[in-house]
Amino acid sequence: GPGPAGNFVAPWNYPDFDPDTPNEHIEDRMAKEAVSFMQANSDKPFFLNYWMFSVHAPFNAKPDLIEKYRKKIAASGETEAAQRCPTYAAMIESMDDAVGTLLDEIDRLGIADNTIIVFASDNGGNMYNWVDNTVPTSNAPLRGGKASMYEGGVRGPCSIVWPSVVSADSRSDQPIQSCDFYPTILEMLDLEPKTDQSFDGISIAPTLRGQSQQRDEIYTYFPHSPGIPDWLPPAVSVVKGDWKLIRLFQNGEGGDHRWKLYNLQQDIGEQNDLAREQPERVKA
Repeated sequence: GPGPAGNFVAPWNYPDFDPDTPNEHIEDRMAKEAVSFMQANSDKPFFLNYWMFSVHAPFNAKPDLIEKYRKKIAASGETEAAQRCPTYAAMIESMDDAVGTLLDEIDRLGIADNTIIVFASDNGGNMYNWVDNTVPTSNAPLRGGKASMYEGGVRGPCSIVWPSVVSADSRSDQPIQSCDFYPTILEMLDLEPKTDQSFDGISIAPTLRGQSQQRDEIYTYFPHSPGIPDWLPPAVSVVKGDWKLIRLFQNGEGGDHRWKLYNLQQDIGEQNDLAREQPERVKA
């Protein structure tokens, strides 16, 4: 399941995975297990894939952190702010602490100068559940959130550490997607793909080196019908340059497909559908 059986704080309902201490937080324990793995493998190349429970549902966290942010929100007076959920803030702090635990151990082991780190999310923030009498978070100025085909659902953060290659504090607007990670990591490590192996993504190593990079269109396929306020029927989108086209499957007249077209450079909030005004671009 996506969450630790209803609670991030022990006891968890996992066979053979008992907490070390009462009320242990799942992310603290996961980070501890990850550190143990790194310690056991620090003298040779290793690959660690750490999928965090935070900040997924169920929405709960350490009680003291929830209270910390409840007081902070009350003191600020921002009772209508877009992001004012103390439980979600507490979950983020535990996530940050776990990341810090791993980074500190990489430093302690003396392997920071030859360790690549990729931090990414698989979707935009959850805007639709109801936690602490508010929504968990906001993706403004993007439209929508998790489970939406709008940019608030498909855009997520990505930070990459590649020692001696990626410049500290540098930024890039190059669009990437998660299927780029595999070919990218192979190139980073000078590893050849298997014979006749093909990739849906591309290596973004040139972008990480600070070079310009051209790429084909990026497609996102989401054939689901989630019950969210920013609901869209099952759909596929394509982004090319400044333009994003969404095809809604069998959602038009007579069961035909329906289209939405946005210029993301001029309309990042996807408020102005240009499909009817630019039929030739849609057709292309």
